[in-house]
Amino acid sequence: MQPGQNVNLKDGRSSKFRFFMVFFGGLAVGVTGFVGFHFLLMDGYTNSLGFCVSCHEMEGVYKEYQKSIHYKNPSGVRVACSGCHVPHGKGLPDYVDKVLDKVIVGGRHLYHHLVGTYPDEATFEKSRYRLAQLVLENMRQRDSKECRQCHTYEAMQLADQQRSAANKHERMMQSGTKTCIDCHMGIAHEEPVEPASATGAAQ
Repeated sequence: MQPGQNVNLKDGRSSKFRFFMVFFGGLAVGVTGFVGFHFLLMDGYTNSLGFCVSCHEMEGVYKEYQKSIHYKNPSGVRVACSGCHVPHGKGLPDYVDKVLDKVIVGGRHLYHHLVGTYPDEATFEKSRYRLAQLVLENMRQRDSKECRQCHTYEAMQLADQQRSAANKHERMMQSGTKTCIDCHMGIAHEEPVEPASATGAAQ
């Protein structure tokens, strides 16, 4: 073996070593970045109650929510805004859905906050019915998936419910013609009144 061949062999080993160092270093940085992004931002700060109500537009709906059973109840389990308004689940499609929702819906909220579309509660209330319909329609399209993360037909004890509620739930189990939000839309917020102009146009 010639002396030059030893040098080439060492150079080859060094190149492979550098490649693996760069690859695994990049992988470690990527994984760390993703974990930080997910737990600190996606499922952390931007899902917190404090973040959701930090904009003045939410003052009125926050007061309503504080009076609801989702905020204070005998069991002591509090459902924050993200529990109902942010897609969640275990699979990759659910995660992609959540990212898109935060970018699109969250971005739209941020835009209107920055440009001052709703400078006070009175202005917000004028658009409240229209905005509520958008939220309700989105929840219907998802078949109230966020509600079902906690409330499932399989876990319901119908015998412990009031007769009217038990009958309705039993019919829904069998027919599947309605979704949770169709009957429980006022569970956390007051149902906004449809503007008189819209009512007149519909008649």
